Amino acid sequence: MTKSWQDKLKQWRKQHEDKYARVLLNAPVETTMLKFVPYPGVILLMGERGMGKSVEAHAIAETLHKTHKAPAVLHLPNVPEKARKKLQALMPGWMKIVERREQWPKGGVIIYDEAAQSAHARRTQSSGAIELDNLIAISRQRHQTIVFISHHSRKLDIGIVHEVDQIHWKQPTYAHQLFEREEIADFSMRAFDFFQELRGGRPWKECSERLKKLAKSTTIALDMSDFRFVTFRNKPPAYWNEELSCLFQDLSSKESLKKEVVKS
Repeated sequence: MTKSWQDKLKQWRKQHEDKYARVLLNAPVETTMLKFVPYPGVILLMGERGMGKSVEAHAIAETLHKTHKAPAVLHLPNVPEKARKKLQALMPGWMKIVERREQWPKGGVIIYDEAAQSAHARRTQSSGAIELDNLIAISRQRHQTIVFISHHSRKLDIGIVHEVDQIHWKQPTYAHQLFEREEIADFSMRAFDFFQELRGGRPWKECSERLKKLAKSTTIALDMSDFRFVTFRNKPPAYWNEELSCLFQDLSSKESLKKEVVKS
């Protein structure tokens, strides 16, 4: 390789390193959920427990239903029938709880809540994981928006992580960055820093109720297509209430308990 080409290669690498650094260090662009969320598309939504991941996912579904008349489903394959019926009674008519992926509607919003339940990284070679990869691959043709919810990406099938159009963070912990996949770790740390700045460096327990509410309603997101960070706020959907919130927390804790029992 001639010196001229070596210089061009160095310059090219430096330009891309500079762009990567700017994305991490610049302030995120302020936008709205309506303008930012893709339809169709694939979203990975991560963050600490109790920081509003489920609320945002349902707000996305409500927004796309209002603007595109999109139906929605909540994919819960491991929930007892009694709990599923109780949840369904609290949902609007345009949202259904389903157990099987063939029930995902064309043109719909699919909420894959607590995605690690059935999209675990250790199941990458299973027929279920392959089927899920195929569904993600054709989701654009079927005009679907799929929202995967998990605490961090380490648990998830790598195929899901590679296919997302956007990564959304509700407030993560510092530990999330330590457990993340290497290719996402820097971005998770940027999300952590963003919420630290939002809270003025205060520990969570010392934040006022107003500040806690602000943090829970705020999202920082990475747009993979344009490679930029944005931030927006969301309100709970019209049908959201304390009973629904408690039911989701209860189901999540029971799933965690079942996993611990299986491990032991």
